[in-house]
Amino acid sequence: MKIILVLPRIDTYVITPPLGLGYLASSLRVAGHKVMLLDCLVKNIGVGKFRKILELHRPDLVGINTMTSYYTEAIRYVRAAKEMGIKTCLGGPHVSALTQRSLIESGADFILVGEADHSIVELADALEKGGDLSKIDGLAYWEKGKIRINPARKLIADLDSLPFPDWVQLNPNQYPYAPHGAFVKRFPVAPIVTTRGCPFNCSFCASKCVWLRILRFRNPKKVVDEIEMLYTKYGVREIHIEDDNFTSNRKHAEEVCKEIIRRKLDITWACPNGVRIDFLDRELLKLMKKSGCYLLALGIESGNQAILDKMEKHLDLSKVPGILRMIHEVGIETWGFFILGLPGETKQTIMQTIRFAKENEFDRAQFGILTPLPGSTIFEEWAKGKTDFDWKKFNFYDLVYVTEGLKGEDLLRLQTKAYRAFYFRPKIVINLIKNIRAKQLSFILKRLKTYMIPQAKSG
Repeated sequence: MKIILVLPRIDTYVITPPLGLGYLASSLRVAGHKVMLLDCLVKNIGVGKFRKILELHRPDLVGINTMTSYYTEAIRYVRAAKEMGIKTCLGGPHVSALTQRSLIESGADFILVGEADHSIVELADALEKGGDLSKIDGLAYWEKGKIRINPARKLIADLDSLPFPDWVQLNPNQYPYAPHGAFVKRFPVAPIVTTRGCPFNCSFCASKCVWLRILRFRNPKKVVDEIEMLYTKYGVREIHIEDDNFTSNRKHAEEVCKEIIRRKLDITWACPNGVRIDFLDRELLKLMKKSGCYLLALGIESGNQAILDKMEKHLDLSKVPGILRMIHEVGIETWGFFILGLPGETKQTIMQTIRFAKENEFDRAQFGILTPLPGSTIFEEWAKGKTDFDWKKFNFYDLVYVTEGLKGEDLLRLQTKAYRAFYFRPKIVINLIKNIRAKQLSFILKRLKTYMIPQAKSG
Protein backbone atom coordinates (compact mmCIF):
# COMPACT_ATOMS: atom_id res chain seq x y z
CA MET A 1 0.00 0.00 0.00
CA LYS A 2 1.27 3.52 -0.82
CA ILE A 3 1.09 5.91 2.12
CA ILE A 4 2.16 9.53 2.58
CA LEU A 5 2.68 10.74 6.16
CA VAL A 6 2.45 14.51 6.53
CA LEU A 7 3.56 17.21 8.93
CA PRO A 8 1.72 20.36 7.76
CA ARG A 9 3.55 23.60 7.03
CA ILE A 10 3.00 25.94 9.96
CA ASP A 11 4.37 29.23 11.30
CA THR A 12 6.72 28.16 14.09
CA TYR A 13 10.28 28.60 15.30
CA VAL A 14 10.48 24.90 16.26
CA ILE A 15 11.78 23.11 13.17
CA THR A 16 12.96 19.64 14.08
CA PRO A 17 12.49 16.16 12.60
CA PRO A 18 8.97 14.84 13.44
CA LEU A 19 9.95 11.76 15.41
CA GLY A 20 6.38 10.50 15.78
CA LEU A 21 5.93 10.29 12.02
CA GLY A 22 9.40 8.76 11.75
CA TYR A 23 8.38 5.91 14.03
CA LEU A 24 5.15 5.33 12.11
CA ALA A 25 7.00 5.31 8.78
CA SER A 26 9.43 2.67 10.01
CA SER A 27 6.65 0.45 11.40
CA LEU A 28 4.79 0.66 8.08
CA ARG A 29 7.93 -0.16 6.08
CA VAL A 30 8.68 -3.20 8.24
CA ALA A 31 5.11 -4.38 7.51
CA GLY A 32 5.77 -4.11 3.78
CA HIS A 33 4.07 -0.82 2.90
CA LYS A 34 5.57 1.96 0.76
CA VAL A 35 5.87 5.17 2.74
CA MET A 36 6.76 8.76 1.88
CA LEU A 37 7.35 11.03 4.88
CA LEU A 38 6.53 14.59 3.91
CA ASP A 39 7.73 17.29 6.31
CA CYS A 40 5.96 20.25 4.74
CA LEU A 41 7.47 22.60 7.32
CA VAL A 42 11.12 22.06 6.52
CA LYS A 43 10.44 21.65 2.78
CA ASN A 44 8.07 24.66 2.62
CA ILE A 45 5.22 22.69 1.04
CA GLY A 46 1.90 24.49 1.21
CA VAL A 47 -1.41 22.96 0.22
CA GLY A 48 -0.93 23.88 -3.44
CA LYS A 49 2.38 22.01 -3.72
CA PHE A 50 0.88 19.20 -1.65
CA ARG A 51 -1.84 18.68 -4.27
CA LYS A 52 0.81 18.34 -6.98
CA ILE A 53 2.65 15.74 -4.91
CA LEU A 54 -0.58 13.78 -4.49
CA GLU A 55 -1.22 13.93 -8.24
CA LEU A 56 2.28 12.64 -8.92
CA HIS A 57 2.37 9.80 -6.38
CA ARG A 58 -1.32 8.88 -6.03
CA PRO A 59 -1.13 7.33 -2.53
CA ASP A 60 -3.80 5.04 -1.15
CA LEU A 61 -3.75 6.72 2.26
CA VAL A 62 -2.59 10.07 3.64
CA GLY A 63 -1.81 10.26 7.38
CA ILE A 64 -1.51 13.71 8.94
CA ASN A 65 0.00 14.59 12.29
CA THR A 66 -2.09 17.02 14.35
CA MET A 67 -1.43 19.14 17.39
CA THR A 68 -3.84 21.84 18.50
CA SER A 69 -1.53 24.64 17.33
CA TYR A 70 -1.75 23.46 13.72
CA TYR A 71 -4.96 21.44 13.69
CA THR A 72 -6.73 24.00 11.46
CA GLU A 73 -3.89 23.80 8.94
CA ALA A 74 -4.01 19.99 9.04
CA ILE A 75 -7.66 20.12 7.97
CA ARG A 76 -6.65 21.96 4.78
CA TYR A 77 -4.34 19.06 3.88
CA VAL A 78 -7.13 16.58 4.65
CA ARG A 79 -9.50 18.38 2.30
CA ALA A 80 -6.90 18.53 -0.47
CA ALA A 81 -6.50 14.76 -0.30
CA LYS A 82 -10.25 14.12 -0.02
CA GLU A 83 -10.89 16.21 -3.16
CA MET A 84 -8.77 13.66 -5.02
CA GLY A 85 -10.58 10.68 -3.55
CA ILE A 86 -7.71 9.66 -1.27
CA LYS A 87 -8.41 8.13 2.14
CA THR A 88 -7.22 10.30 5.03
CA CYS A 89 -6.22 9.61 8.60
CA LEU A 90 -5.40 11.95 11.50
CA GLY A 91 -3.37 11.22 14.60
CA GLY A 92 -1.85 13.14 17.50
CA PRO A 93 -2.86 14.62 20.87
CA HIS A 94 -5.54 17.02 19.60
CA VAL A 95 -7.62 14.40 17.79
CA SER A 96 -6.98 11.87 20.55
CA ALA A 97 -8.55 14.27 23.04
CA LEU A 98 -11.44 15.41 20.81
CA THR A 99 -11.98 12.39 18.60
CA GLN A 100 -15.63 12.65 17.58
CA ARG A 101 -15.50 16.42 17.13
CA SER A 102 -12.33 16.12 15.04
CA LEU A 103 -13.84 13.55 12.68
CA ILE A 104 -16.78 15.87 12.07
CA GLU A 105 -14.74 19.07 11.73
CA SER A 106 -12.01 17.63 9.52
CA GLY A 107 -13.99 15.24 7.35
CA ALA A 108 -11.14 12.74 7.68
CA ASP A 109 -11.95 9.07 7.12
CA PHE A 110 -10.06 7.80 10.17
CA ILE A 111 -8.52 8.93 13.44
CA LEU A 112 -5.86 6.97 15.29
CA VAL A 113 -6.42 7.58 18.99
CA GLY A 114 -3.40 7.52 21.29
CA GLU A 115 -0.22 5.58 20.48
CA ALA A 116 -0.47 4.73 16.78
CA ASP A 117 2.61 2.63 15.88
CA HIS A 118 0.61 -0.60 15.70
CA SER A 119 -2.83 0.75 14.79
CA ILE A 120 -1.60 2.49 11.63
CA VAL A 121 -0.10 -0.77 10.41
CA GLU A 122 -3.33 -2.62 11.15
CA LEU A 123 -5.31 0.08 9.35
CA ALA A 124 -3.08 -0.09 6.27
CA ASP A 125 -3.31 -3.90 6.25
CA ALA A 126 -7.09 -3.81 6.59
CA LEU A 127 -7.53 -1.26 3.79
CA GLU A 128 -5.25 -3.22 1.50
CA LYS A 129 -6.77 -6.64 2.20
CA GLY A 130 -10.36 -5.75 3.03
CA GLY A 131 -10.00 -6.47 6.76
CA ASP A 132 -12.46 -5.75 9.55
CA LEU A 133 -11.97 -2.18 10.83
CA SER A 134 -13.95 -2.94 13.98
CA LYS A 135 -11.08 -5.17 15.15
CA ILE A 136 -8.54 -2.34 15.23
CA ASP A 137 -8.23 -0.96 18.76
CA GLY A 138 -7.65 2.79 18.93
CA LEU A 139 -9.38 3.48 15.60
CA ALA A 140 -12.25 5.91 15.03
CA TYR A 141 -13.97 6.01 11.64
CA TRP A 142 -17.13 6.54 9.68
CA GLU A 143 -19.47 3.58 9.13
CA LYS A 144 -22.62 4.12 7.08
CA GLY A 145 -22.63 7.82 7.89
CA LYS A 146 -22.15 7.32 11.63
CA ILE A 147 -19.04 7.62 13.78
CA ARG A 148 -17.68 4.46 15.30
CA ILE A 149 -14.98 4.59 17.98
CA ASN A 150 -13.33 1.26 18.76
CA PRO A 151 -12.00 0.28 22.22
CA ALA A 152 -8.87 2.06 23.38
CA ARG A 153 -5.54 0.55 22.39
CA LYS A 154 -3.20 -0.66 25.10
CA LEU A 155 0.17 1.05 25.25
CA ILE A 156 3.15 -0.77 23.76
CA ALA A 157 4.83 -2.59 26.64
CA ASP A 158 8.21 -3.11 24.95
CA LEU A 159 9.44 0.06 23.26
CA ASP A 160 12.52 -1.80 22.07
CA SER A 161 10.28 -3.87 19.81
CA LEU A 162 9.82 -0.77 17.65
CA PRO A 163 12.28 0.00 14.84
CA PHE A 164 14.29 3.22 14.90
CA PRO A 165 12.55 6.20 13.27
CA ASP A 166 12.95 6.45 9.50
CA TRP A 167 16.16 8.50 9.59
CA VAL A 168 16.64 8.12 5.84
CA GLN A 169 13.65 10.42 5.34
CA LEU A 170 14.30 12.43 8.51
CA ASN A 171 17.92 13.13 7.56
CA PRO A 172 19.17 15.60 10.24
CA ASN A 173 21.34 17.38 7.67
CA GLN A 174 18.27 18.88 5.96
CA TYR A 175 17.08 20.67 9.10
CA PRO A 176 18.07 24.23 10.12
CA TYR A 177 20.61 25.33 12.69
CA ALA A 178 18.08 26.30 15.35
CA PRO A 179 15.73 23.36 15.92
CA HIS A 180 14.11 25.01 18.93
CA GLY A 181 14.57 28.53 17.63
CA ALA A 182 17.50 29.06 19.93
CA PHE A 183 21.07 27.97 20.52
CA VAL A 184 22.88 24.73 19.94
CA LYS A 185 26.54 23.89 20.40
CA ARG A 186 27.24 21.69 17.39
CA PHE A 187 25.74 20.62 14.08
CA PRO A 188 24.03 18.59 12.77
CA VAL A 189 21.48 18.05 15.54
CA ALA A 190 19.10 15.10 15.93
CA PRO A 191 16.26 14.56 18.41
CA ILE A 192 15.65 11.23 20.11
CA VAL A 193 13.33 9.86 22.78
CA THR A 194 14.53 7.46 25.45
CA THR A 195 11.13 7.15 27.18
CA ARG A 196 7.47 7.65 26.42
CA GLY A 197 5.02 9.17 28.86
CA CYS A 198 5.03 11.15 32.08
CA PRO A 199 3.66 9.99 35.46
CA PHE A 200 2.68 13.48 36.61
CA ASN A 201 -0.66 15.26 36.26
CA CYS A 202 0.05 18.96 35.75
CA SER A 203 -3.26 20.60 34.93
CA PHE A 204 -1.91 22.51 31.88
CA CYS A 205 -0.46 19.42 30.16
CA ALA A 206 -2.22 17.21 27.58
CA SER A 207 0.37 14.42 27.57
CA LYS A 208 -1.95 12.07 29.44
CA CYS A 209 -4.45 11.88 26.55
CA VAL A 210 -1.86 9.89 24.57
CA TRP A 211 0.45 8.35 27.17
CA LEU A 212 -2.07 7.81 30.01
CA ARG A 213 0.43 8.95 32.68
CA ILE A 214 2.35 5.68 32.19
CA LEU A 215 6.13 5.97 31.85
CA ARG A 216 7.95 3.40 29.69
CA PHE A 217 11.65 3.10 28.95
CA ARG A 218 13.84 2.09 26.07
CA ASN A 219 16.90 -0.03 26.83
CA PRO A 220 19.76 2.45 27.41
CA LYS A 221 22.07 0.41 25.15
CA LYS A 222 19.56 0.60 22.30
CA VAL A 223 19.17 4.34 22.88
CA VAL A 224 22.91 4.76 22.45
CA ASP A 225 22.89 2.37 19.47
CA GLU A 226 20.63 4.94 17.80
CA ILE A 227 22.86 7.83 18.87
CA GLU A 228 25.93 6.01 17.52
CA MET A 229 24.17 5.29 14.22
CA LEU A 230 23.24 8.99 13.89
CA TYR A 231 26.83 9.94 14.73
CA THR A 232 28.38 7.55 12.21
CA LYS A 233 25.88 7.61 9.33
CA TYR A 234 24.65 11.22 9.41
CA GLY A 235 27.52 13.04 11.11
CA VAL A 236 25.31 14.12 14.02
CA ARG A 237 27.28 15.85 16.76
CA GLU A 238 24.49 17.01 19.05
CA ILE A 239 21.51 15.11 20.46
CA HIS A 240 18.33 16.63 21.85
CA ILE A 241 16.54 14.31 24.24
CA GLU A 242 12.85 15.12 23.73
CA ASP A 243 11.42 12.99 26.56
CA ASP A 244 8.66 14.49 28.67
CA ASN A 245 11.02 13.90 31.58
CA PHE A 246 14.33 12.18 30.94
CA THR A 247 15.35 12.14 34.60
CA SER A 248 12.12 10.73 36.09
CA ASN A 249 13.94 7.46 36.63
CA ARG A 250 17.46 8.15 37.88
CA LYS A 251 18.83 4.72 37.00
CA HIS A 252 17.64 5.01 33.40
CA ALA A 253 19.23 8.44 32.91
CA GLU A 254 22.41 7.23 34.59
CA GLU A 255 22.71 4.17 32.33
CA VAL A 256 22.23 6.24 29.16
CA CYS A 257 25.02 8.59 30.28
CA LYS A 258 27.35 5.72 31.21
CA GLU A 259 26.79 4.06 27.83
CA ILE A 260 27.64 7.27 25.95
CA ILE A 261 30.84 7.56 28.00
CA ARG A 262 31.73 3.89 27.53
CA ARG A 263 31.52 4.21 23.75
CA LYS A 264 33.54 7.45 23.80
CA LEU A 265 31.04 9.25 21.59
CA ASP A 266 32.16 12.83 20.89
CA ILE A 267 28.77 14.50 21.23
CA THR A 268 27.05 17.28 23.09
CA TRP A 269 23.46 16.90 24.22
CA ALA A 270 20.62 18.81 25.83
CA CYS A 271 17.11 18.36 27.18
CA PRO A 272 15.16 21.19 25.47
CA ASN A 273 11.76 19.69 26.30
CA GLY A 274 12.30 20.08 30.04
CA VAL A 275 13.15 17.97 33.08
CA ARG A 276 11.97 18.18 36.66
CA ILE A 277 14.52 20.15 38.64
CA ASP A 278 13.70 18.31 41.87
CA PHE A 279 14.80 14.99 40.35
CA LEU A 280 18.41 16.13 39.93
CA ASP A 281 21.34 15.51 42.27
CA ARG A 282 25.03 16.35 42.09
CA GLU A 283 26.29 12.89 41.15
CA LEU A 284 23.78 12.49 38.33
CA LEU A 285 24.56 15.99 37.06
CA LYS A 286 28.30 15.23 37.02
CA LEU A 287 27.63 12.10 34.99
CA MET A 288 25.40 14.01 32.60
CA LYS A 289 28.08 16.67 32.15
CA LYS A 290 30.78 14.07 31.55
CA SER A 291 28.67 12.40 28.85
CA GLY A 292 28.21 15.68 26.97
CA CYS A 293 25.20 17.45 28.53
CA TYR A 294 25.47 21.23 28.39
CA LEU A 295 21.86 22.48 28.76
CA LEU A 296 18.77 21.51 30.75
CA ALA A 297 15.37 23.11 30.26
CA LEU A 298 13.58 23.21 33.61
CA GLY A 299 9.82 23.38 33.94
CA ILE A 300 9.30 25.80 36.84
CA GLU A 301 6.05 27.34 35.49
CA SER A 302 5.40 29.91 38.24
CA GLY A 303 7.22 31.86 40.93
CA ASN A 304 4.18 31.61 43.22
CA GLN A 305 3.82 28.47 45.34
CA ALA A 306 0.04 28.68 45.62
CA ILE A 307 -0.34 28.82 41.82
CA LEU A 308 1.96 25.81 41.46
CA ASP A 309 -0.03 23.85 44.05
CA LYS A 310 -3.30 24.70 42.32
CA MET A 311 -2.09 23.22 39.03
CA GLU A 312 -0.72 20.08 40.72
CA LYS A 313 2.89 20.73 39.79
CA HIS A 314 4.11 19.31 43.12
CA LEU A 315 7.27 21.41 43.09
CA ASP A 316 8.67 23.07 46.20
CA LEU A 317 9.96 26.45 45.00
CA SER A 318 12.19 26.85 48.04
CA LYS A 319 14.40 24.03 46.70
CA VAL A 320 14.93 25.58 43.28
CA PRO A 321 17.67 28.17 44.04
CA GLY A 322 19.97 25.61 45.65
CA ILE A 323 19.57 23.08 42.84
CA LEU A 324 20.16 25.79 40.23
CA ARG A 325 23.44 26.70 41.94
CA MET A 326 24.42 23.03 41.95
CA ILE A 327 23.67 22.69 38.22
CA HIS A 328 25.88 25.68 37.45
CA GLU A 329 28.66 24.44 39.72
CA VAL A 330 28.72 21.26 37.62
CA GLY A 331 28.94 23.39 34.46
CA ILE A 332 25.53 22.89 32.84
CA GLU A 333 23.44 25.80 31.55
CA THR A 334 19.80 26.27 32.53
CA TRP A 335 16.71 27.35 30.63
CA GLY A 336 13.70 28.17 32.79
CA PHE A 337 10.20 27.52 31.45
CA PHE A 338 7.43 29.71 32.87
CA ILE A 339 3.70 30.00 32.09
CA LEU A 340 1.87 33.30 32.52
CA GLY A 341 -1.88 33.50 33.01
CA LEU A 342 -2.49 30.25 34.89
CA PRO A 343 -5.80 29.87 36.73
CA GLY A 344 -5.90 32.20 39.73
CA GLU A 345 -3.10 34.45 38.42
CA THR A 346 -3.01 38.16 39.14
CA LYS A 347 -0.65 40.91 38.12
CA GLN A 348 1.06 40.40 41.44
CA THR A 349 1.65 36.64 40.99
CA ILE A 350 3.00 37.21 37.46
CA MET A 351 5.40 39.84 38.82
CA GLN A 352 6.51 37.25 41.37
CA THR A 353 7.30 34.88 38.51
CA ILE A 354 9.30 37.57 36.71
CA ARG A 355 11.27 38.36 39.85
CA PHE A 356 11.87 34.66 40.51
CA ALA A 357 13.29 34.21 37.01
CA LYS A 358 15.57 37.26 37.40
CA GLU A 359 16.78 36.53 40.92
CA ASN A 360 17.83 32.94 40.28
CA GLU A 361 20.59 31.44 38.15
CA PHE A 362 18.80 30.85 34.85
CA ASP A 363 20.88 31.41 31.72
CA ARG A 364 17.74 31.68 29.58
CA ALA A 365 14.03 31.90 30.22
CA GLN A 366 10.84 31.32 28.29
CA PHE A 367 7.59 33.02 29.32
CA GLY A 368 4.65 31.45 27.52
CA ILE A 369 1.03 32.50 27.76
CA LEU A 370 -1.23 29.69 28.91
CA THR A 371 -2.98 27.88 26.09
CA PRO A 372 -5.71 25.48 27.32
CA LEU A 373 -4.79 22.36 25.37
CA PRO A 374 -7.49 19.76 24.69
CA GLY A 375 -6.77 16.77 26.90
CA SER A 376 -5.56 18.91 29.79
CA THR A 377 -7.48 19.43 33.03
CA ILE A 378 -7.53 23.18 32.43
CA PHE A 379 -9.19 22.72 29.04
CA GLU A 380 -11.77 20.31 30.42
CA GLU A 381 -12.80 22.83 33.09
CA TRP A 382 -12.61 25.92 30.87
CA ALA A 383 -14.40 24.38 27.88
CA LYS A 384 -17.57 23.36 29.75
CA GLY A 385 -20.53 24.87 27.95
CA LYS A 386 -18.39 26.15 25.07
CA THR A 387 -19.03 24.93 21.54
CA ASP A 388 -16.98 27.20 19.29
CA PHE A 389 -13.19 27.36 19.35
CA ASP A 390 -10.85 29.26 17.05
CA TRP A 391 -8.16 26.60 16.93
CA LYS A 392 -5.83 28.89 14.95
CA LYS A 393 -5.32 30.92 18.12
CA PHE A 394 -4.22 27.92 20.22
CA ASN A 395 -0.60 28.71 19.39
CA PHE A 396 0.91 29.78 22.75
CA TYR A 397 1.10 33.49 21.94
CA ASP A 398 -2.41 34.54 20.88
CA LEU A 399 -4.89 35.11 23.68
CA VAL A 400 -7.29 32.21 24.16
CA TYR A 401 -7.67 31.92 27.92
CA VAL A 402 -7.66 34.89 30.30
CA THR A 403 -8.13 34.00 33.94
CA GLU A 404 -10.52 36.00 36.10
CA GLY A 405 -8.85 39.09 37.54
CA LEU A 406 -6.67 39.75 34.49
CA LYS A 407 -7.28 41.51 31.20
CA GLY A 408 -5.89 40.27 27.91
CA GLU A 409 -3.90 43.43 27.28
CA ASP A 410 -2.39 43.14 30.77
CA LEU A 411 -1.27 39.59 30.07
CA LEU A 412 0.40 40.55 26.78
CA ARG A 413 2.07 43.55 28.39
CA LEU A 414 3.35 41.45 31.30
CA GLN A 415 4.75 38.83 28.93
CA THR A 416 6.71 41.50 27.07
CA LYS A 417 7.82 42.95 30.41
CA ALA A 418 9.01 39.49 31.50
CA TYR A 419 11.20 38.99 28.44
CA ARG A 420 12.65 42.47 28.61
CA ALA A 421 13.26 42.31 32.35
CA PHE A 422 15.05 38.98 32.02
CA TYR A 423 17.06 39.46 28.84
CA PHE A 424 17.94 43.16 28.95
CA ARG A 425 20.66 42.62 31.53
CA PRO A 426 24.40 42.80 30.80
CA LYS A 427 25.32 39.30 32.02
CA ILE A 428 22.51 37.68 30.02
CA VAL A 429 23.27 39.68 26.86
CA ILE A 430 26.98 38.82 27.06
CA ASN A 431 26.20 35.13 27.53
CA LEU A 432 23.81 35.14 24.56
CA ILE A 433 26.32 36.86 22.30
CA LYS A 434 28.96 34.29 23.23
CA ASN A 435 26.62 31.45 22.25
CA ILE A 436 25.12 32.81 19.01
CA ARG A 437 26.20 31.20 15.75
CA ALA A 438 25.70 33.23 12.56
CA LYS A 439 23.37 30.63 11.03
CA GLN A 440 21.09 30.82 14.06
CA LEU A 441 20.65 34.59 14.06
CA SER A 442 17.54 34.78 11.86
CA PHE A 443 15.69 32.28 14.06
CA ILE A 444 16.62 34.14 17.24
CA LEU A 445 15.49 37.48 15.77
CA LYS A 446 12.15 35.89 14.84
CA ARG A 447 11.64 34.84 18.46
CA LEU A 448 12.59 38.30 19.73
CA LYS A 449 10.00 39.85 17.41
CA THR A 450 7.37 37.37 18.59
CA TYR A 451 7.86 37.86 22.30
CA MET A 452 9.38 41.29 22.90
CA ILE A 453 7.35 43.51 20.59
CA PRO A 454 3.74 43.79 21.84
CA GLN A 455 2.17 44.82 18.52
CA ALA A 456 3.52 41.65 16.89
CA LYS A 457 1.27 39.68 19.22
CA SER A 458 -1.84 41.78 19.42
CA GLY A 459 -1.95 42.71 15.72
